[in-house]
Amino acid sequence: MNPHPHEKNVLRHLRLLGTPIALPTPQDVDEVLPRRGRGAMLFDFYSPEAVEEALDRYGVTPKLHARGFGETAVELETADPEHQVVRVRGRKDGHTYLLGEAFLHTGVWTTTAPFAERLRNREVPLLFIQWLRLQDPTRPFGPDRPRLPGQDHPGLGVGREVVRMFLGMAERLHLGGIASCPEFAHNAVLYETVFRFFDPAVQGRFDALRDACAGLTLAELAWAVETERVVEDSTGTPVRWSRDEMICPTGDALREHLESREYRERMTAAKMACRLHVVPHTPVADEPDKRNHR
Repeated sequence: MNPHPHEKNVLRHLRLLGTPIALPTPQDVDEVLPRRGRGAMLFDFYSPEAVEEALDRYGVTPKLHARGFGETAVELETADPEHQVVRVRGRKDGHTYLLGEAFLHTGVWTTTAPFAERLRNREVPLLFIQWLRLQDPTRPFGPDRPRLPGQDHPGLGVGREVVRMFLGMAERLHLGGIASCPEFAHNAVLYETVFRFFDPAVQGRFDALRDACAGLTLAELAWAVETERVVEDSTGTPVRWSRDEMICPTGDALREHLESREYRERMTAAKMACRLHVVPHTPVADEPDKRNHR
Protein backbone atom coordinates (compact mmCIF):
# COMPACT_ATOMS: atom_id res chain seq x y z
CA MET A 1 0.00 0.00 0.00
CA ASN A 2 2.84 2.40 0.73
CA PRO A 3 4.91 3.71 -2.17
CA HIS A 4 8.15 2.26 -0.74
CA PRO A 5 8.34 -1.55 -0.74
CA HIS A 6 10.40 -3.59 1.72
CA GLU A 7 13.66 -3.68 -0.17
CA LYS A 8 15.41 -5.83 2.45
CA ASN A 9 12.52 -8.10 3.38
CA VAL A 10 12.60 -6.97 7.03
CA LEU A 11 9.46 -6.47 9.05
CA ARG A 12 8.72 -2.81 9.47
CA HIS A 13 7.41 -2.64 13.03
CA LEU A 14 7.89 -6.04 14.68
CA ARG A 15 11.07 -6.82 16.57
CA LEU A 16 12.28 -10.05 18.16
CA LEU A 17 14.17 -9.26 21.37
CA GLY A 18 15.52 -6.09 19.79
CA THR A 19 16.53 -7.80 16.50
CA PRO A 20 14.68 -7.24 13.20
CA ILE A 21 12.77 -10.26 11.92
CA ALA A 22 13.87 -11.13 8.38
CA LEU A 23 11.37 -12.67 6.00
CA PRO A 24 12.62 -15.61 3.92
CA THR A 25 13.31 -14.77 0.31
CA PRO A 26 12.66 -17.10 -2.64
CA GLN A 27 16.39 -17.83 -2.65
CA ASP A 28 16.21 -18.84 1.03
CA VAL A 29 13.44 -21.30 0.25
CA ASP A 30 15.29 -22.85 -2.68
CA GLU A 31 18.69 -23.05 -0.98
CA VAL A 32 18.06 -23.82 2.67
CA LEU A 33 15.58 -26.68 2.38
CA PRO A 34 18.06 -29.33 1.20
CA ARG A 35 20.16 -28.69 4.31
CA ARG A 36 17.31 -29.08 6.76
CA GLY A 37 16.99 -31.85 9.29
CA ARG A 38 13.78 -33.78 8.81
CA GLY A 39 11.36 -35.01 11.42
CA ALA A 40 11.47 -33.80 15.02
CA MET A 41 8.66 -31.69 16.49
CA LEU A 42 7.21 -28.45 15.19
CA PHE A 43 7.80 -25.84 17.91
CA ASP A 44 8.96 -28.75 20.11
CA PHE A 45 5.28 -29.62 20.46
CA TYR A 46 3.61 -30.92 17.28
CA SER A 47 4.59 -34.23 15.70
CA PRO A 48 3.79 -34.93 12.02
CA GLU A 49 0.90 -37.08 13.22
CA ALA A 50 -0.44 -34.21 15.36
CA VAL A 51 -0.33 -31.87 12.36
CA GLU A 52 -2.16 -34.47 10.27
CA GLU A 53 -4.84 -34.71 12.96
CA ALA A 54 -5.17 -30.91 12.99
CA LEU A 55 -5.53 -30.81 9.20
CA ASP A 56 -8.36 -33.30 9.46
CA ARG A 57 -10.02 -31.59 12.44
CA TYR A 58 -10.03 -28.15 10.80
CA GLY A 59 -11.46 -29.46 7.54
CA VAL A 60 -8.40 -29.32 5.29
CA THR A 61 -8.05 -33.04 4.66
CA PRO A 62 -11.73 -33.56 3.74
CA LYS A 63 -11.43 -30.79 1.13
CA LEU A 64 -8.30 -32.41 -0.28
CA HIS A 65 -10.14 -35.71 -0.53
CA ALA A 66 -12.99 -33.94 -2.34
CA ARG A 67 -10.45 -32.75 -4.92
CA GLY A 68 -9.40 -36.32 -5.60
CA PHE A 69 -6.33 -36.55 -3.40
CA GLY A 70 -6.13 -39.78 -1.45
CA GLU A 71 -3.31 -40.36 0.98
CA THR A 72 -1.67 -37.22 2.35
CA ALA A 73 1.61 -36.93 4.21
CA VAL A 74 3.03 -34.22 6.48
CA GLU A 75 6.75 -33.44 6.50
CA LEU A 76 8.35 -31.29 9.20
CA GLU A 77 11.75 -29.64 8.86
CA THR A 78 12.70 -28.09 12.17
CA ALA A 79 16.50 -27.91 12.33
CA ASP A 80 16.40 -24.12 11.87
CA PRO A 81 14.26 -22.56 14.63
CA GLU A 82 14.04 -19.32 12.65
CA HIS A 83 12.26 -20.98 9.71
CA GLN A 84 10.41 -24.15 10.69
CA VAL A 85 8.72 -25.79 7.73
CA VAL A 86 5.49 -27.72 7.37
CA ARG A 87 4.99 -29.41 4.04
CA VAL A 88 1.93 -31.38 2.91
CA ARG A 89 1.98 -33.77 -0.03
CA GLY A 90 -0.93 -35.66 -1.55
CA ARG A 91 -1.32 -38.55 -3.97
CA LYS A 92 -3.58 -38.47 -6.99
CA ASP A 93 -3.69 -40.74 -10.04
CA GLY A 94 -0.52 -42.51 -8.96
CA HIS A 95 1.53 -39.34 -8.50
CA THR A 96 2.58 -37.38 -5.41
CA TYR A 97 2.19 -33.60 -5.42
CA LEU A 98 3.29 -30.76 -3.16
CA LEU A 99 0.03 -29.19 -1.96
CA GLY A 100 1.08 -26.92 0.86
CA GLU A 101 4.18 -25.38 2.36
CA ALA A 102 4.54 -23.00 5.30
CA PHE A 103 7.55 -21.35 6.91
CA LEU A 104 6.72 -20.61 10.55
CA HIS A 105 8.46 -19.03 13.52
CA THR A 106 7.46 -18.39 17.11
CA GLY A 107 9.08 -15.63 19.09
CA VAL A 108 8.58 -12.85 21.60
CA TRP A 109 7.63 -9.65 19.85
CA THR A 110 7.93 -6.01 20.84
CA THR A 111 7.52 -2.67 19.08
CA THR A 112 8.55 0.96 19.25
CA ALA A 113 6.04 2.05 16.60
CA PRO A 114 4.67 5.53 17.39
CA PHE A 115 1.11 4.44 16.62
CA ALA A 116 1.22 1.56 19.15
CA GLU A 117 1.87 3.34 22.42
CA ARG A 118 -0.25 0.83 24.33
CA LEU A 119 2.24 -1.87 23.41
CA ARG A 120 5.40 -0.03 24.41
CA ASN A 121 7.60 -2.09 26.74
CA ARG A 122 5.28 -5.08 26.36
CA GLU A 123 6.51 -8.40 25.03
CA VAL A 124 3.98 -10.52 23.16
CA PRO A 125 4.69 -14.09 21.97
CA LEU A 126 3.53 -14.54 18.38
CA LEU A 127 3.35 -17.12 15.64
CA PHE A 128 4.79 -15.64 12.45
CA ILE A 129 3.54 -17.06 9.15
CA GLN A 130 6.62 -16.13 7.16
CA TRP A 131 5.73 -17.98 3.98
CA LEU A 132 2.62 -19.84 2.85
CA ARG A 133 1.93 -21.69 -0.39
CA LEU A 134 -1.27 -23.64 -1.09
CA GLN A 135 -1.63 -25.09 -4.57
CA ASP A 136 -3.28 -27.75 -6.69
CA PRO A 137 -0.73 -28.79 -9.34
CA THR A 138 -3.30 -31.09 -10.98
CA ARG A 139 -5.69 -28.33 -12.03
CA PRO A 140 -5.15 -25.94 -14.94
CA PHE A 141 -5.87 -22.25 -14.93
CA GLY A 142 -8.95 -21.22 -16.86
CA PRO A 143 -11.77 -18.68 -17.05
CA ASP A 144 -13.24 -19.93 -13.79
CA ARG A 145 -9.78 -20.21 -12.17
CA PRO A 146 -7.71 -17.27 -13.43
CA ARG A 147 -4.11 -17.12 -12.34
CA LEU A 148 -3.35 -14.73 -9.50
CA PRO A 149 -0.03 -12.86 -9.23
CA GLY A 150 2.76 -15.18 -8.15
CA GLN A 151 0.85 -18.41 -8.66
CA ASP A 152 2.36 -21.44 -10.37
CA HIS A 153 -0.87 -23.41 -9.93
CA PRO A 154 -4.45 -22.67 -8.84
CA GLY A 155 -5.14 -22.59 -5.12
CA LEU A 156 -6.72 -25.34 -3.07
CA GLY A 157 -9.57 -23.36 -1.54
CA VAL A 158 -8.42 -24.24 1.99
CA GLY A 159 -6.87 -20.93 3.06
CA ARG A 160 -9.47 -20.13 5.72
CA GLU A 161 -9.21 -23.62 7.18
CA VAL A 162 -5.43 -23.38 7.34
CA VAL A 163 -5.57 -19.99 9.07
CA ARG A 164 -8.03 -21.38 11.61
CA MET A 165 -5.61 -24.23 12.24
CA PHE A 166 -2.78 -21.78 12.85
CA LEU A 167 -5.02 -19.84 15.24
CA GLY A 168 -5.68 -23.07 17.09
CA MET A 169 -1.95 -23.67 17.33
CA ALA A 170 -1.35 -20.16 18.67
CA GLU A 171 -3.98 -20.65 21.35
CA ARG A 172 -2.66 -24.10 22.25
CA LEU A 173 0.86 -22.68 22.61
CA HIS A 174 -0.46 -19.74 24.70
CA LEU A 175 0.71 -17.15 22.19
CA GLY A 176 -0.69 -13.66 21.86
CA GLY A 177 -1.59 -13.87 18.19
CA ILE A 178 -0.45 -14.47 14.63
CA ALA A 179 1.45 -12.14 12.31
CA SER A 180 1.94 -12.35 8.56
CA CYS A 181 3.06 -10.06 5.75
CA PRO A 182 0.91 -10.64 2.64
CA GLU A 183 3.09 -10.68 -0.44
CA PHE A 184 0.29 -9.63 -2.78
CA ALA A 185 -2.92 -7.63 -2.46
CA HIS A 186 -5.11 -10.69 -2.95
CA ASN A 187 -3.39 -12.37 0.01
CA ALA A 188 -4.48 -9.49 2.23
CA VAL A 189 -8.03 -9.72 0.90
CA LEU A 190 -8.12 -13.40 1.83
CA TYR A 191 -6.64 -12.68 5.26
CA GLU A 192 -8.91 -9.75 6.11
CA THR A 193 -11.69 -11.91 7.56
CA VAL A 194 -9.57 -12.41 10.69
CA PHE A 195 -6.46 -10.22 10.23
CA ARG A 196 -5.96 -6.47 10.30
CA PHE A 197 -2.91 -4.43 9.49
CA PHE A 198 -0.88 -3.61 12.57
CA ASP A 199 -0.36 -0.04 11.33
CA PRO A 200 -3.77 1.71 11.38
CA ALA A 201 -2.74 4.02 8.53
CA VAL A 202 -1.98 1.02 6.32
CA GLN A 203 -5.34 -0.49 7.27
CA GLY A 204 -7.08 2.74 6.31
CA ARG A 205 -5.37 2.85 2.92
CA PHE A 206 -6.20 -0.81 2.37
CA ASP A 207 -9.86 -0.08 3.12
CA ALA A 208 -9.71 2.75 0.56
CA LEU A 209 -8.27 0.34 -1.99
CA ARG A 210 -11.05 -2.15 -1.28
CA ASP A 211 -13.63 0.60 -1.83
CA ALA A 212 -12.00 1.66 -5.10
CA CYS A 213 -12.07 -1.96 -6.30
CA ALA A 214 -15.64 -2.65 -5.22
CA GLY A 215 -17.34 -4.82 -7.81
CA LEU A 216 -14.12 -6.39 -9.07
CA THR A 217 -13.42 -10.08 -8.72
CA LEU A 218 -10.45 -11.15 -6.62
CA ALA A 219 -8.38 -11.75 -9.75
CA GLU A 220 -9.34 -8.36 -11.23
CA LEU A 221 -8.38 -6.61 -7.99
CA ALA A 222 -5.12 -8.54 -7.77
CA TRP A 223 -4.04 -7.69 -11.31
CA ALA A 224 -5.21 -4.08 -11.04
CA VAL A 225 -2.82 -3.61 -8.11
CA GLU A 226 -0.05 -5.73 -9.64
CA THR A 227 -0.13 -3.82 -12.94
CA GLU A 228 -0.35 -0.47 -11.11
CA ARG A 229 -3.78 0.47 -12.41
CA VAL A 230 -5.05 1.54 -8.98
CA VAL A 231 -4.02 5.18 -8.78
CA GLU A 232 -4.48 8.24 -6.62
CA ASP A 233 -7.23 10.57 -7.81
CA SER A 234 -5.24 13.79 -7.45
CA THR A 235 -1.83 12.77 -8.79
CA GLY A 236 -2.34 9.58 -10.78
CA THR A 237 0.39 7.95 -8.69
CA PRO A 238 -0.10 4.17 -8.71
CA VAL A 239 -0.52 2.17 -5.54
CA ARG A 240 2.50 -0.06 -5.04
CA TRP A 241 2.01 -3.02 -2.75
CA SER A 242 4.37 -3.52 0.18
CA ARG A 243 4.57 -6.34 2.70
CA ASP A 244 3.23 -4.67 5.84
CA GLU A 245 2.43 -6.68 8.92
CA MET A 246 -1.07 -8.03 9.47
CA ILE A 247 -2.00 -9.43 12.86
CA CYS A 248 -4.72 -11.60 14.33
CA PRO A 249 -4.92 -11.44 18.13
CA THR A 250 -5.48 -14.42 20.37
CA GLY A 251 -4.64 -12.46 23.52
CA ASP A 252 -5.51 -9.14 25.12
CA ALA A 253 -2.46 -7.06 24.15
CA LEU A 254 -2.99 -7.05 20.38
CA ARG A 255 -6.76 -7.03 20.73
CA GLU A 256 -6.59 -3.85 22.82
CA HIS A 257 -4.41 -2.24 20.16
CA LEU A 258 -6.80 -3.05 17.31
CA GLU A 259 -9.87 -2.02 19.30
CA SER A 260 -8.41 1.21 20.69
CA ARG A 261 -9.81 4.64 19.91
CA GLU A 262 -6.38 5.73 18.69
CA TYR A 263 -6.27 2.90 16.14
CA ARG A 264 -9.75 3.71 14.83
CA GLU A 265 -9.00 7.42 14.52
CA ARG A 266 -5.71 6.91 12.65
CA MET A 267 -7.32 4.32 10.39
CA THR A 268 -10.27 6.58 9.55
CA ALA A 269 -8.04 9.59 8.88
CA ALA A 270 -5.83 7.57 6.52
CA LYS A 271 -8.81 6.19 4.64
CA MET A 272 -10.39 9.63 4.22
CA ALA A 273 -7.11 11.04 2.89
CA CYS A 274 -6.67 8.24 0.36
CA ARG A 275 -8.74 8.77 -2.79
CA LEU A 276 -8.21 6.06 -5.38
CA HIS A 277 -9.70 4.82 -8.62
CA VAL A 278 -9.02 1.96 -11.01
CA VAL A 279 -7.80 2.73 -14.52
CA PRO A 280 -9.95 0.65 -16.93
CA HIS A 281 -8.32 -2.32 -18.56
CA THR A 282 -9.60 -5.30 -20.53
CA PRO A 283 -9.37 -8.28 -18.13
CA VAL A 284 -6.77 -10.88 -19.07
CA ALA A 285 -7.20 -14.38 -17.67
CA ASP A 286 -3.48 -15.10 -17.39
CA GLU A 287 -1.23 -12.08 -16.97
CA PRO A 288 2.52 -12.72 -17.31
CA ASP A 289 4.26 -13.20 -13.99
CA LYS A 290 7.48 -15.09 -13.47
CA ARG A 291 7.63 -14.93 -9.70
CA ASN A 292 6.90 -17.97 -7.61
CA HIS A 293 3.88 -17.88 -5.33
CA ARG A 294 4.98 -18.21 -1.74
